[in-house]
Amino acid sequence: MFKPSSKLMRFAEWLTKLLHIQLIWILFCLIGLVIGGIFPATFSMFAIIRKWIIKQDDFPVLKTFMRTYKKVFIKSNILGYGMILLGFSIYYYIQLFSSISIVLVAVTSMFGLVYLMTSLFIIPVYVHFNISLPEVIKHAGIIAVSHPLHILLMVLSLIAFWYIMLLLPAMLPFIGFSFLSYVLMFIANTAFTSIERKVAQ
Repeated sequence: MFKPSSKLMRFAEWLTKLLHIQLIWILFCLIGLVIGGIFPATFSMFAIIRKWIIKQDDFPVLKTFMRTYKKVFIKSNILGYGMILLGFSIYYYIQLFSSISIVLVAVTSMFGLVYLMTSLFIIPVYVHFNISLPEVIKHAGIIAVSHPLHILLMVLSLIAFWYIMLLLPAMLPFIGFSFLSYVLMFIANTAFTSIERKVAQ
């Protein structure tokens, strides 16, 4: 008689967790009417996933999500929409400078690159460190610039996610976003662990 292996069982449990957290994420995005809910729901999902990654499993997922959602509601929206506004501003100035000076375009593009790198670490830094919003941006930028390999892995993960979703679009409503969040948080956590190890030494 076939008996599933422990690895297969753990994988099935992991998929179940991703499905569970994504359904909660969708629910709370809708509770916030999407515009107001997407950032606190996403920050909350990353916070839950971080707990799983660092082996904290003994907690009520829904209650923890709700508590985190309420706690980060204002700050996550300020940070999320602030970063979007900054991104549009950088894009605007690149377009503006393109007819003025190639040097200005190059400088602004460098800012744009740092912005994109920083954006990948914004949410992981927020949920990992208990620091203010300006410090979140500062730490995310420093960690991103000083860990190019982790940035590369994140970018490759985003590209792979894009192709997987093109091939298997039915996954998107069930575990697509939670799977991507898990991968990005896992990569970010390895950077945090490396930093904490160096500080401890």
